[in-house]
Parts: sequence; structure tokens; C-alpha cells
Amino acid sequence: MAQSASALGATILGFGIGTKWGASASRYALIIIALGATLHILGMYITQMKSQSKRTQGFAKLLWISAWICLVALIALIVYLLMAKK
Repeated sequence: MAQSASALGATILGFGIGTKWGASASRYALIIIALGATLHILGMYITQMKSQSKRTQGFAKLLWISAWICLVALIALIVYLLMAKK
């Protein structure tokens, strides 16, 4: 379920970023982006925390680092898109 929430959140986030330039849904782009980011982050967090054992700690740490890199990249992209002139 956590992986599904993460995937759904990433999908909604991508849709929100894509609709930023669309005429019909651009009014709701920020709401869609926020909803997608929230679901994606929640799903990734639950996925990381549900199976922490000594055997998986190294892999979990790698996934945790990649999740933070992804989050920083998404925030930078969203800030750029919001500040870019149309």
C-alpha cells in the first residue's frame, strides 16, 4: 500500500507539474502538485520505515539518500517553474 501511495503521489505530482502550463487545469496546478508531493513523500517514508532490520540498513540508507535527492530536485523544479516567466 505504501508503494502504491508513493507511485500515485509521483503520478499526481508529475501531472500537476505538467498542467502548470495547461489552460484548463492551471488554476489547480499548485493544489495538484502539493497533493502529489504529499502522497509521494508519505509513501516513500512508510516504505523506508516498514522494514528496518540490520540486514537491510545499508540498502535502506541508500534509498533514504536517493529519496532526499529526489525531493530536493522536485522542489528546485517546482520553484523554477513557479518563477519562470510565461
